[in-house]
Amino acid sequence: MSLDLREVGRYLGYGRAPLPPEVEGLARDCVRELEGMAAPRRLGRRLSLSLFQGQSRDLDRHLRHCKEGILYAVTLGAEADRLLRRWGAVNMAKAAVGQACCAAWLDELCADYCAQMQAELPEGVYLTPPFSPGYGDWSLEEQGRVLTLLDAPRRLGLTLTAGGMLAPEKSVTALVGLSHRKEESCGQHCLGCRKTDCPFRAG
Repeated sequence: MSLDLREVGRYLGYGRAPLPPEVEGLARDCVRELEGMAAPRRLGRRLSLSLFQGQSRDLDRHLRHCKEGILYAVTLGAEADRLLRRWGAVNMAKAAVGQACCAAWLDELCADYCAQMQAELPEGVYLTPPFSPGYGDWSLEEQGRVLTLLDAPRRLGLTLTAGGMLAPEKSVTALVGLSHRKEESCGQHCLGCRKTDCPFRAG
């Protein structure tokens, strides 16, 4: 894992400022331990976007030029969750930095997966930026259906808690559209977000 510590700092609220030495030290410790224990896994499925039509006005608008998409899930696995609990029991500062490291690592893994999928598509077909349950008005309650469509409980061990959260916690599901419009292709999805005052905004 070649994690960009600037992304860790973004999740910690430092923006573009460099991490203080003590925080950078904690981040490097967290990365080293995560590399030794976490076991990232992923899967995806190409499907018709008619399966999602009408669930969310924001999702419909995001994918308005697409007929098909790829639904995917990425998880750091239960090992990452166990590390976070261990850090939280002995060092809350390290646990907070560890949370940021996991978030940045998930971003990196998702970006790498999207890049791999893009490379396998025919010329002239592009992936839109990802859209996840909980974005805009796409309800988090759809997460269960997403996992079912992916057969994620069996294939990844990825399930929902009674409260509707993903387990393992450090996991992501998302939907990307297949578009013939290059201007809609994957890139820095923060640039397409209207919340310009977000403290976690990139770029």
